[in-house]
Amino acid sequence: MDRREFVAAGAVCGLGLMAGCLDDALADITSFSATPAVVSDDALEETGYAYQGTEEVVETRTVARQTVEATNFASEYARTMGMLSAVLGDGPAEADAGLFGVATTPQVGMLGEEFNPVAELSTAEIARRVENQFDDVTLDDETVVDERTVESLGETVVLETFEGEASMYGADGIPVRADVSKFTHDGDLLVVAGAYPDAPEVEQFQDEPETERIDTLVGGLEHDADATVEMVD
Repeated sequence: MDRREFVAAGAVCGLGLMAGCLDDALADITSFSATPAVVSDDALEETGYAYQGTEEVVETRTVARQTVEATNFASEYARTMGMLSAVLGDGPAEADAGLFGVATTPQVGMLGEEFNPVAELSTAEIARRVENQFDDVTLDDETVVDERTVESLGETVVLETFEGEASMYGADGIPVRADVSKFTHDGDLLVVAGAYPDAPEVEQFQDEPETERIDTLVGGLEHDADATVEMVD
């Protein structure tokens, strides 16, 4: 799995379609930028996840002879666990026990209408785009197997869970889960996605379910201009 692809897949998918939704009304407004979102240090310490950096994703299109630019941000986190690959298969001494990503995209509004195709995507469609980025993951994006709520940034965030299988650490058919949600805050659309193995062999080494860690990460989101961000290519 490529961690960077994981973050970008569910979060900024479809942004290239934004230009197709715009018209001459945007002749004088050509640049839109989101504010990056990150997870608080307290939430990272509690969950054992580590910050991998934030990537800037810029989409540019020509609309009515004007260049329209949307700047989006994707922040990535990972938690590693020793012996995980040895339990599930054959791999390095430490392997990813969970991945988490949060991306922000600007809500482009004009004349009382919103122009953001990501806002129209269902969680199933976001999960499908996450799956499509990996050759070794298959998700059943037609069935939501669980749903729960988390309070984040003053909003009630609904996380929907999808199940699937993955090939990792030299083993095939490893059960995995993906938690996906999207919500708006302070003029941006936020998309969050968490993925983790869901095998009994892994659970015996866990001090708490991975879902609780994902909930803590979502609840610990920070989305403001003062957040500390480390940009990566």
